[in-house]
Order: sequence, then structure tokens, then C-alpha cells
Amino acid sequence: MLEVTKCAPQLAIIQLGAAFKSFFADRARYPTFRKKGGHDRFTLTNDQVNIDGCRIRIPNLGPQA
Repeated sequence: MLEVTKCAPQLAIIQLGAAFKSFFADRARYPTFRKKGGHDRFTLTNDQVNIDGCRIRIPNLGPQA
């Protein structure tokens, strides 16, 4: 938890709340957990990502192609 920014767990909880809202409004199925390693993803806010030409700089990861 200390290695990621505070936004990652906050956005995960917000997205889970939206999924349950859709479920209880009969617009979607019951939210399920994804298997680890299949479609891993994370969310960053705009102030944490820097674009240097054709590279994206992400904190704690370094430059990515």
C-alpha cells in the first residue's frame, strides 16, 4: 500500500461502488473479481503522468516506451 499513490485504492473503491449501483439498478450483472495476472491494470490521475515526446513517465516506474 505504501508503494502506490493514494488515488489507486480510492478509484478502485469508487469503481466498485459504481458497479454495485449498476447491479442494483438492473443494468448489469453482479460484480466479480478478476484473476490476478490476466488483465491487470491501474489508474493514475493526470497530475501524476508526464509525457516527454514519445515516452510516458510514471512515478516509481520510470520512463516507459
